[in-house]
Amino acid sequence: MFPIFHVALPLIFTEIPRIKKLQFNRFALLIGSILPDLIDKPLLLLGFGTGRYFSHNLLFVLISFFTLFLLSKKNLGMSLPFLCGVSIHLILDIPYVPFFYPFILYEDILIGEPILFWMEAYLTKPLIQITEIAGVIFFAYILIKNRLYNTKDILLYFKGNHLQRKLELRNENN
Repeated sequence: MFPIFHVALPLIFTEIPRIKKLQFNRFALLIGSILPDLIDKPLLLLGFGTGRYFSHNLLFVLISFFTLFLLSKKNLGMSLPFLCGVSIHLILDIPYVPFFYPFILYEDILIGEPILFWMEAYLTKPLIQITEIAGVIFFAYILIKNRLYNTKDILLYFKGNHLQRKLELRNENN
């Protein structure tokens, strides 16, 4: 579970000018990008699964997307960013994702002490260290570039209304 990069990478994609104009619901993207780990990692700690089973597969992606789509009254502005977040999460976890579980059974890789395993990975694996540092840099870039210096602006940014607020501020200053 290396959450910083899982969240930061999808958010940095929303800084691409064409995507940014869409007023993307970044909060739904954020939830989608971390949800598989929020479900599977606690289950691993309780002794169920391998940390990448119940919510790290295509069946979960489809069920969660359609559930959100229907619960949000067919709001694609919320459900599509969520779908993007979950999908990017699974892509980042390749090659250890059991995409077709439960239809195809995968070999279980049991982790005896998950917290020690994660700590050791943070401390000894350069790829993990680099991606997590890159995630922090992405967050700093987003905060500075969008001038997200207070909670209100950060919340507007995650809702996708930040550009609208920026325009309002420009009009007030003129």
